[in-house]
Amino acid sequence: MSPTLPPDPEAGVPGALPKDLDLTPPYVEKAAFNELCRIPLNDILDQDSRPTFVLDLDSDYVDYNTKDELRPVFCNSALRLHETLLDNVTGAVEAQEPEPGFVTHLEFHTWATSWSKFDDSRDVFPLTCMYHGMLWTGSTVRQRFRIISGNRCYHVSDVPRDVLRSSPTEGKTGEKALESPRVKDFVTDVQTEPKDVSQAPPPVMASQSLDAGSTTLVASSRPRWRMKSSKLSTSDGRSGDTSGSSGSITLASPEQGVPDWTADHPAGLMSEHMQFARSVDWGSTPLGRLSSWTREFREIANLVMRNPHPAALFWGEELTMLYNEAYAKEVAGNKHPDLMGTGFSGPFSEIWENVSPVFRECARTGKSARLENDMLPIERYGYLEETFFSWSFIPMYGGTDRIMGFYNGPFETTYQTISSRRLQTLRHLGESLAQARSLKHFWGCVLDGLDDNPNDIPFALLYSITDAEDADTASHSSDSTISLKSCLLEGSIGIPDGHPASPAKLDLKRSKEGFIPAFREAMRTREPSKLQTRDGTLPEALLDGIKWRGSGDPCKEAIIIPVRPTNGDTIYAFLLIGINPRRAYDDDYKDFSAMLNRQLATSLASFILFEDEVRQSRNEAEAAALQREKLSRELELQTNRMRRMTELSPLGMYLFSPEGVLLEANERYYEMTGHSRDDYGAHAFMESFIAKSSQDVARSMWDSLKSDLKPRYEEIQIDNPNIVARDLNGEPIEYWVLASSMPEVDMNGKVISIMGSLADISHMKWAQGLQERRLKEAEETKRQQNEFIDITSHEMRNPLSAILICADDIASSLSRHSFTGEAAAVVSECIESANNIALCVQHQKAIVDDILTVSKLDSNLLLITPIPVQPVAIIERAMSMFKPEVVAKNIDFRFCPQESLKSLNLDWVNLDPARLTQITVNLITNAIKFTHTCSKRVISVCLGASLDPPDLQTKGFEYVPMRGPLANVTTGEDWGDGEMLYVRVHVEDTGCGLTSEEKQILFERFAQASPRTHAYYGGSGLGLFISRQLAELHGGQIGVSSEAGVGSTFGFFIQARRVDPPAYALTSAAPPLQVPKPVNPKPPTSHDLSTALPELSTISPEHLQPKKEEDILHILIVEDNIVNQKVLSRQLEKAGCKVATADNGIHALNYLSTTAFQKTDGVPLSVILMDLEMPEMDGLTCVARIRQMETDGCIKEHVPVIAVTANVRGEQIATAMDSGMDAVVSKPFRVHELMHTIERLLERLGNQ
Repeated sequence: MSPTLPPDPEAGVPGALPKDLDLTPPYVEKAAFNELCRIPLNDILDQDSRPTFVLDLDSDYVDYNTKDELRPVFCNSALRLHETLLDNVTGAVEAQEPEPGFVTHLEFHTWATSWSKFDDSRDVFPLTCMYHGMLWTGSTVRQRFRIISGNRCYHVSDVPRDVLRSSPTEGKTGEKALESPRVKDFVTDVQTEPKDVSQAPPPVMASQSLDAGSTTLVASSRPRWRMKSSKLSTSDGRSGDTSGSSGSITLASPEQGVPDWTADHPAGLMSEHMQFARSVDWGSTPLGRLSSWTREFREIANLVMRNPHPAALFWGEELTMLYNEAYAKEVAGNKHPDLMGTGFSGPFSEIWENVSPVFRECARTGKSARLENDMLPIERYGYLEETFFSWSFIPMYGGTDRIMGFYNGPFETTYQTISSRRLQTLRHLGESLAQARSLKHFWGCVLDGLDDNPNDIPFALLYSITDAEDADTASHSSDSTISLKSCLLEGSIGIPDGHPASPAKLDLKRSKEGFIPAFREAMRTREPSKLQTRDGTLPEALLDGIKWRGSGDPCKEAIIIPVRPTNGDTIYAFLLIGINPRRAYDDDYKDFSAMLNRQLATSLASFILFEDEVRQSRNEAEAAALQREKLSRELELQTNRMRRMTELSPLGMYLFSPEGVLLEANERYYEMTGHSRDDYGAHAFMESFIAKSSQDVARSMWDSLKSDLKPRYEEIQIDNPNIVARDLNGEPIEYWVLASSMPEVDMNGKVISIMGSLADISHMKWAQGLQERRLKEAEETKRQQNEFIDITSHEMRNPLSAILICADDIASSLSRHSFTGEAAAVVSECIESANNIALCVQHQKAIVDDILTVSKLDSNLLLITPIPVQPVAIIERAMSMFKPEVVAKNIDFRFCPQESLKSLNLDWVNLDPARLTQITVNLITNAIKFTHTCSKRVISVCLGASLDPPDLQTKGFEYVPMRGPLANVTTGEDWGDGEMLYVRVHVEDTGCGLTSEEKQILFERFAQASPRTHAYYGGSGLGLFISRQLAELHGGQIGVSSEAGVGSTFGFFIQARRVDPPAYALTSAAPPLQVPKPVNPKPPTSHDLSTALPELSTISPEHLQPKKEEDILHILIVEDNIVNQKVLSRQLEKAGCKVATADNGIHALNYLSTTAFQKTDGVPLSVILMDLEMPEMDGLTCVARIRQMETDGCIKEHVPVIAVTANVRGEQIATAMDSGMDAVVSKPFRVHELMHTIERLLERLGNQ
């Protein structure tokens, strides 16, 4: 910024600077102006005599729209000193009714926080406001901070005329009274302040004329002092006039201040001590009544009372005392209030001998006296306290020419003095401990370091801790436990020899002498603790006879310090020191004891480390000498030992140079390799003894050792004619070794040598080859076994399929005609025979399925495939399969769902329905087999569920132990993340039952209860074995409960997971099974069989109805078995189909070329039934060819192909589907099942 100069009369523009104007001093006072810019705003406002405050209009904490109190961010000293005005301005007090011409506080609040509507400066509007007897003006800085100042309104008659009319020049030459040396540099304009604002007449506006009856505005109601003008040197070396000074303050009369507490009616708020001083009967003292005190003495007395530090007057020859409140608290102690108004003949009489020389010398010379850190025993907190003060005694003349008294200003230095004394003790202790040369000497140094402070160490006692057996020689303990420890006296301070408090030796565990109880407590806490006589922890009996040091007062408290190093927990000693009886055990004293404890712990740790280092160095030197001698002997022994080990080792050891030259080798190496001892050529070993089949491996190994710098292990065949390896039978075998080599590398990573060994592994390689051959043989045997099973199954299923179809053909043909008389009986018997044939085929098929299942289980090919199903529907469907048989055998067949299904709300779950059905069917089959010959024939199938695994130890029901632990099989993604459940199924029958011996052999492969079981009931003994395997595979177990002659209960549980119902129904709940109850146990008739087995009829009635031409199915049967071909053709033709046949895949392709799939006018073809195993071209090759022709465009549309095969393994079915089959039907089958499959396939393809 730059100052604005006055307008130049010669310039064209008012206020413009002349072009030739020199802006250097004296025209511009740069230094003064820069100094002015550096003065903070708050300092400037503080020098303003007007009450001024600042508001923040953009505050984050005050919302002035709520008309709340004004909250200034700054108030100057003029406003802060006037508390009443400040409260009225901010609204902190309840507003009074304003006088005429003045506004209310709400109106003042609105004015103070408003701004101009005519510009964007946010300045105050209107410019002035009359409030609380004052005219307020305001301005805004940077559109945020509002500065508001008040101006007192006066009547002109109340303002001194000479002040209003005087000028600064008059102030300089006017009154002579101001010309004294002390005031000649100052002038004053004194303006009288009204005593009461409320008595001032109403003000008038400042714009009115100034006459006798009007009022005027005065800037301040307080004296305004101004420095006279003086010459100041500028920064440019030139002088200039300056006026005023920033080093001034505003003086006032505080409302609560006490100008004179000795007045008859003192003003202000007096303290309790002032009131006490006024209550003293001064008339009875040499000072006389208060009213008789001189003005000078009153001022001195007021000075003493106002002093915040301790201060006292000793007045008159009797030295009568008058002191302030701080002196009473900090110096007088319990002698207050008796000390007030007395001299040294009163409570201070005991110190007269000490202070009288000071008073006499000060009175004689008239010079002030000063005493530093003078010790003064004072009883101010209930005990005689050791205190230190720095005194000053100043003679007071009291406005006369002779000394009237003394001003005493004491400053307590107790803390500094005692702290310095204690630090000196710690410093001396450290110096003393630095001289310790042994642990015994260390304890003596501790006592020497504490001996120089008798005040803070009135007495001391030091005991070291040692093991009981080493008490005579040792001086410390190796452990901190109390058992078998003793305390040895190392010395004392202030305690006579032989005193009861200091026995020479104490048993830390059993002794009760001395301070042992306190020692034991310190051993437990491991921290310094205080002992006191008042609670008995410091026995007074042990203190008798002690020569007290320092003040000579007996100690009532002591500190016990367990001395232990900072780097360990082992306590080495106990230090007991007395507490200064004339000092309280306060925080300072605690700090001293803590510093003392730290000093001892640190010094002890340093000494122990030093002692350990010395001992360790000495021991290490001795050990090093012994070690060198020992190593020399061991090196020699090791060398001889390694030499012998190398010579006797079964390994061939070698050392080669990086160039491949043999440097060293043992005897065994030469024997194994046949390497010549005289051959030192590079890589001679490659050609000399390594077989050609292993030379590439050896070269690769050598190169890798040199490049990778890592150990290598390779199996290498040796060609040594001198060694012939033989097997267990004595037959020659190949000679193999395991070469283990590693490179030796120097500091620069360069290979120095390659060392290693050769181990004979010929027999291991022979055994490995033998094992591989046997494994291949076993795999081949397993493959042949599975192939044999597949061939057997295939060859059995093919005729079974023809037998089943023929039986169905006989039954269906006879059933379509009516017979009478004897012919009807014969036909009925024929139908019954056909049905029996069908049952036998089904039984034979079940045996074949069991054999295939066992084969899959043995090969671990059987997998669990979970899908969403309803367990109730699965069980009901399995039971419906046995409906004809149980009706024919007059068995009460019941389904018993348990209550747990309803409580768990069991509906849809994820499990493998095929395995659940297979196990359930096996158990029902066994139940029917062993029940139909009994008088009571009841079979109950129970279904339940639980959240927890069933109890395996249920009484009466025994689960078969698993071959491994019960695992959770539902963790795969196919199972979902629903709640895990356990589905339980029990099949209970009233059959012949089992004995305990018979139950032991169940569930094993080809096992039955007894030899008569097969003879009487039949069966293969695989059903329960398969059921057990499937249950465990599904995460469950199977078991049995049976009693001979009563019946059996076979049950199992499997794991499942709850799942939401699918969008489609994979299985629908079967209708409730209605089983007629038996009337009598007689064998079933042929009529019963015919009615009980209606499903044996192959062709349903709707298939026998005449069909339209467009509805007729055209089927091509590709089958090499002529019997099956003819039987199936006849049945399909009876079903209304048109059939063509082909003997193999080649014939099928030839026929396909004549159909509508390849020719526009070709014969129609609906579906192909394809056998898999055929001569010339099998079914898989044929269907693959068909799909390729479809891709190439040789065939117009997709040809439906169904595989009809006896190969029913899962992998065989998967292979067929992958080759291009649309569906697979396993042999044996019924025609109506085949027709149903064809219809579903054609419907699916038609939808696509």
